Amino acid sequence: MNRDTCRLRPGREWYVHRKINRPTPGEETAYRTLMRERVTAPCLITSWCMKREFFSRLSGEADIYGDAPNTVVRAFVRAGANLCPQFIMPSPVIEHIAADPLSIGKEGSTAENTPCESPEDLCHQIAMLPYADTLERDFDLEQQADAYARKILMLRALSRGEILFVEGFGQADFMGGYTRWGYVNYLLALALYPEQIKRYYDYSGEQARLLNLAIARAVEKHKLAPFVYGGQDICFNDGPIISVKALEELYFPALERAVQPLHDAGISIIWHCDGDVRPIEGILLGQIGVQGFQGFQEETGCTLEHVTSLHTRDGKRPIIWGSVSVTTTLPFGTVDDVRRDVERCLNVAGPIGFALASTSSILPETPLENILALYEHGKAYGKRFLGL
Repeated sequence: MNRDTCRLRPGREWYVHRKINRPTPGEETAYRTLMRERVTAPCLITSWCMKREFFSRLSGEADIYGDAPNTVVRAFVRAGANLCPQFIMPSPVIEHIAADPLSIGKEGSTAENTPCESPEDLCHQIAMLPYADTLERDFDLEQQADAYARKILMLRALSRGEILFVEGFGQADFMGGYTRWGYVNYLLALALYPEQIKRYYDYSGEQARLLNLAIARAVEKHKLAPFVYGGQDICFNDGPIISVKALEELYFPALERAVQPLHDAGISIIWHCDGDVRPIEGILLGQIGVQGFQGFQEETGCTLEHVTSLHTRDGKRPIIWGSVSVTTTLPFGTVDDVRRDVERCLNVAGPIGFALASTSSILPETPLENILALYEHGKAYGKRFLGL
């Protein structure tokens, strides 16, 4: 069996499995969109909505946290969404912060940042980590694969197949460095002790590679859709936080090795990008092999027109998720502005491989009528556009 045939296998398995199990129009529309097939209905992403009123209005529940998972699913099904890359809702504590609906009301520890007083302290903490080549000894592939699949299968059952659920994947950790240790110590350590930071990337990259082996096993074993979503916040509005040269030397080799099991299994990566990603888009598409982008900020110059002009390393146009702005159109525009932007997105990026979504988190200050317009006009205009 040649390499190209192997790469198609996960998609074929999912399709055959779903045909036997009677896929819903919503789930199949999302799947075929990600496979870059022609569809007659639009793919609408659940987006990242942090407005409680949205969930109460569409679910009909005054208490959206009483049965949070069902509330979220019901709201998005009624909105017409058929693709969920991240199952979240606004936290019951702070509306602006995302929470996992499956964890609300359950006791559990929360992750805390590691105190760090200096770049030297940061390097000391890295030195205490296990070596990357020792991590595989205690890794239980089947257990991790089953755990990864369990959530997806549960959410599919909850939505009765109306929504295609996609989960994250393992990545060498770039942004965790500054969220864990703070920008100052992290950037100083990158400049002063690059070999120590590289050791951290290699360590987190090996953790990620093992997780991706489990994901590949889960896709095969449980007949999951062969797609993953995630990314690292590497860029500001004027480009990467550190030089492209430093990224090429220190970070990208670890990320490339981490995602290889996904490529070997024919699993497509949709990458969340922030800021002006253009200086590293070629590396992401070529060396890392991502198949699509989400979250690009058009105000930085990385426009929808630009992204549609790019090509993956196998010569295809990227899968695109976007691109109604959460910093301009949704919070400050009128309903008509939202409708016009929905039409613009479909006209520019459709009809192949495009899913309509907000660019990032929709914050609670956003008018509810604008959020509803995103979905209502997305459904209505999307059907007209795709029916042409």
